[in-house]
Amino acid sequence: MGRRQVLGTAAAATLAGLAGGSGIVASSGVAAPPAAEALELAPLGRVERVGGDKLVGLSPEEDILARNLREGQYFVTGDLTPEIFADDCRFKDPTNETAGLSRYMKALTLLFDASYSAVQLVGISVTSPTTIEADWKMGGYLRFPWHPRVEPFLGHTVYHLNEQGLIALQDQTWSITGTTALVESFTPTGGVSTDIKQSMSA
Repeated sequence: MGRRQVLGTAAAATLAGLAGGSGIVASSGVAAPPAAEALELAPLGRVERVGGDKLVGLSPEEDILARNLREGQYFVTGDLTPEIFADDCRFKDPTNETAGLSRYMKALTLLFDASYSAVQLVGISVTSPTTIEADWKMGGYLRFPWHPRVEPFLGHTVYHLNEQGLIALQDQTWSITGTTALVESFTPTGGVSTDIKQSMSA
């Protein structure tokens, strides 16, 4: 997939926020919407080493990812365990592709307002010796002056492990189209509300 020119606007940052991605649960049998051409995110710096020593040889049975999603809420907080990801890990969804763990983590902290956003883990399982798949739901508000609201949507993530057992690719699909996501991102609201976070935390 070819790369597009780096975007240096708030629009690119908005797309980065949606890079947490979402999608139709694979087991549901519902086809995901067509993927839009991936865009490179706004400048996020060079790829740098993040965290401590890598946990090479990670067993797919590890529950670290489940904790990162359930307790860490990392799609809206950026609070993930860097030791289980390769530093050059790629992060893909229908509208974005980011190369580098450090760049992805930076993008996450700039986008969703964690005080008003939430991730709900639906399920996670090992699907092969080199893949882990997770189904989840996410919604909330983005960190922009017009307080865009992202209505809760379903997500499906496939984590691909490399030879060392580190996550080398995080590949996501969405239950909404890229167009819908963009419209939500640029639609002003009267202000933030805790209703999404409360409903998903119940």
